[in-house]
Amino acid sequence: MRPDRIDPDVDVAEALAQAIGRLGVDTEPRHVDDCLALVAAAARMEAEAGALLRSAVDSARSAGATWSAVGATLGMSKQAAQKRFATGATPGDTGLTRDERILGPVSAFDEMDELALAGRYGWHSVEFGLWFHRVVRSRTQWEHARVSMLTRKATAMASAGWQVIGSAFSYTYLKRSSATSTDQRSSSRTLRSSGG
Repeated sequence: MRPDRIDPDVDVAEALAQAIGRLGVDTEPRHVDDCLALVAAAARMEAEAGALLRSAVDSARSAGATWSAVGATLGMSKQAAQKRFATGATPGDTGLTRDERILGPVSAFDEMDELALAGRYGWHSVEFGLWFHRVVRSRTQWEHARVSMLTRKATAMASAGWQVIGSAFSYTYLKRSSATSTDQRSSSRTLRSSGG
């Protein structure tokens, strides 16, 4: 969906008021304590909205959006968007054990192919961020999956034995070990990692 196709008829304020109501807070406060509960709920929603915005920007950048496009969407300059939302570069390989690597740089377009290749050689993701996955070596092959966090698919997969690695808007990342062993001698040579 393009940014200019967001439904202008949706009343965001009304949707937020309904969400606050679902938190059990009276949206028509009658007492000071009711007002303070509303303040606390609004502050919580503001923090969550800020985290959602940062994750959405990270996802857009990972998908190839330029800082100019992000800035234009948010009504600010490219420099203002970059200053506000830029995160650090892909972490380096320093401080990793011999069985850890940084897989990257990767984007939303190639990370699953890279994780599939790494998984065949026993590497599995334990942490991820914009442009990278930190992977650890094991003696079995691994499968990785990325599913929309807006559905219940991750919960179903976790019930079926998949391990949740983590979530970042708009995806949840999962992994599962197979019973198939891997050739450890070739696993370190096949992994494309940053810094080496």
